[in-house]
Amino acid sequence: MQQTELDYFKDWFKQYVALYYELQGDGLKPILLKEQHTKRTCKEIVLLGRKSGMGDEDLLLAETAALFHDIGRFPQWKNYSTFNDSASEDHALLGLEVISQHEILMGLKAEDRELIQIAIRHHNVRKLPLNLSQRQDFFSRLLRDADKLDIWRVVITELEGHGNLLETLEGVIPTSNSFNREIVNELMERKVPDFSSVQNRNDMILLRLGWVFDLNFSISCREALERHYVERLCSNLPALKEIKGVEESLISYLNNRAKEQS
Repeated sequence: MQQTELDYFKDWFKQYVALYYELQGDGLKPILLKEQHTKRTCKEIVLLGRKSGMGDEDLLLAETAALFHDIGRFPQWKNYSTFNDSASEDHALLGLEVISQHEILMGLKAEDRELIQIAIRHHNVRKLPLNLSQRQDFFSRLLRDADKLDIWRVVITELEGHGNLLETLEGVIPTSNSFNREIVNELMERKVPDFSSVQNRNDMILLRLGWVFDLNFSISCREALERHYVERLCSNLPALKEIKGVEESLISYLNNRAKEQS
């Protein structure tokens, strides 16, 4: 793969997203949100890839996967007015349909097309399947980490700015001074909580904190530490000893993971 091909993909992506600018007012905001998220995820995956020692061609392939990983979000929002997959369609599968319909990747080698499509297909699954090749598994994990790093940034920015865009991301979730202690217990056991446990906004923040245990690379853990994502998320939760315990446990976990070689 060459840089000229990635440049073409970026131009195509820009023109594709522009088709959704007709959604005026509040309907346009989610489109712009996902467009900007895509651009930042591209930067995140290149950052992680370079620090992981990837070669130039592999970096181009990884960035292409990041560029198209959320392409299904645009028809999803237009058709369903939600980013909730369970209330609409799996946005990864929608994205693969867009890619197939427009034959955007047909100029690439078959093995490169498959690699990109597999990474996109699995960027949002709870667990990666065991039947991926080592290379497919690596690219899928890299995309998952890059995606999480920017989603954390989006969520934290909204929380700190007291915006209401989180309802676009997550649907209307009740605010409360309480939280589900089962989620806290899972976090203390270093488990990734399930969405079914979420009852209010605090639970959703705790769920996002659980993504720490789904990071795949030490460099991703170092990035999360340096950006103080755990502390910033916890600052939006009740100031209780249980939450402080979660914060300290997660930071300790990240520190240990950050020292690993990956």
